[in-house]
Amino acid sequence: MPRDGMHPTDTHVGQRVRMRRLMLGMSQSHVGDALGITFQQLQKYEKGINRISASRLNRLRTYFRCRQRSSSKEPRMSPARSVRKPTLRFHNSS
Repeated sequence: MPRDGMHPTDTHVGQRVRMRRLMLGMSQSHVGDALGITFQQLQKYEKGINRISASRLNRLRTYFRCRQRSSSKEPRMSPARSVRKPTLRFHNSS
């Protein structure tokens, strides 16, 4: 982990949250109010200073109407197009 305490993944996720918020034309105050947090807390998430919990990231995803992409190597927030049921894949180890 870097010396300043900010992990590159937290910074990347925060940048994606900020990008999506700006794409939708929303203020930090507006999004913060909808999530029940202050705009300062959202600002810390966007800068990668504070880590976003999985549950809060899921609420953000729902609020921003984004779909979840669990299979990619890089976290992404893309506009939702359709809802698909996830499929489970089991690999035979033999």
